[in-house]
Amino acid sequence: MNKKENLKNLILRLHTGENQDQVKEEFKRDFGHISSSQIAKLEAELIRDGMAVEEIQRLCNVHAEIFTGDQSELHFLDQVDQELGHPLHVFRKENYGLVMFLKETFQPLFAAYKKDFDPTIKVDLLAEVKELEKITKHYTRKEMLFFPYLEKAGVQGISQVMWGKDDEIRALLKETNSSLDGKDLVEKIDQVLEEVNSMIVKENDILSPLLLKNIKRKDWIEIAKSSGEIGYAFTGGLEGASPSDSINWLEKAQTGLGVDQAEENLDQAKILEGQTIYFPSGAVDYKDLVAMLNTYPQDITFIDKEDKVVYFSEGKNPVFPRTRTIIGRDVRNCHPPKAILVVNQLLEDFKAGKKDVENRFMKKGNKIFLIRYFAVRDDQEVYVGTLETTEEISEILDLVAGA
Repeated sequence: MNKKENLKNLILRLHTGENQDQVKEEFKRDFGHISSSQIAKLEAELIRDGMAVEEIQRLCNVHAEIFTGDQSELHFLDQVDQELGHPLHVFRKENYGLVMFLKETFQPLFAAYKKDFDPTIKVDLLAEVKELEKITKHYTRKEMLFFPYLEKAGVQGISQVMWGKDDEIRALLKETNSSLDGKDLVEKIDQVLEEVNSMIVKENDILSPLLLKNIKRKDWIEIAKSSGEIGYAFTGGLEGASPSDSINWLEKAQTGLGVDQAEENLDQAKILEGQTIYFPSGAVDYKDLVAMLNTYPQDITFIDKEDKVVYFSEGKNPVFPRTRTIIGRDVRNCHPPKAILVVNQLLEDFKAGKKDVENRFMKKGNKIFLIRYFAVRDDQEVYVGTLETTEEISEILDLVAGA
């Protein structure tokens, strides 16, 4: 049996409820010392063969718990661990800060609550759960900034599997609230801690080497430019991981790009500056067009006929975080795994001419968002892409209600 079939067999055995300890022993025996690249390749092959991402997630915690990996990868990571402010250095430091937060603040409070379920301690504990939710910024940077470059480098599978695990953690954190009490709350927090700690291992030992091997210097610069927009977590007081460290690294890295690369970037940035864009219904200066699109109250995203994100507007208050790293990315990879079936169906319906538009509403707190999708067709009615618009409409609804 080859390694792919062996991995598939272990996943299927977990699916049928086999004892995890037995599976761990076999995984350690057969996979414990392969590289992170090999693990990613095997997972991608299983997904291409039709295995659901959710099934592969079943084994994710198992191989994270006992993964030792190729020892050469540990030396490979030394370079970034010494480069203060590098996006991956900051990312790994966030995990260190998270470990310290759990050890010094969260765990002692959790242990105190477990003794007698004191309601006063519960209030403090839930406040720290809210603090722990800041880790979702860390996950969002990974999903929006790191994964696109892995996919462009041909590393498939791991981003879908890991994003799925991130969403599991997000859901568990949301479920850990005041509606739970006593043993129910303890059980939920235990689940959160297990998944969060397992993700730290996955990111440090499996994802980090893949990122260093597949992301180029100029791409790390683009990642650094967008990181601050999403935000950081658990880096307070950590040398080399503050926002100012990130800015300093970016400034030095841009200086070190070299004359040729700098000129190429400048040419790309000014390719249309000062020119007029002519339309059948008028003409607009390029700079005015950019300002107009970014002023429009709706966020605009255009996905071409190959399902690649080719444009998005950059307004002041975007509904969803979007960074320039998503340009050229398959739109499916811009959504969590649980949404892939819905995205696929929408694209299929648009391309087949079954639909021209789809509207959805989303509520978050007191805010209501309208998300609209339009099939874009040329004058011959040939599908050329999909236009997505999003807008926060609660104020508009209030105006309507008061009219």
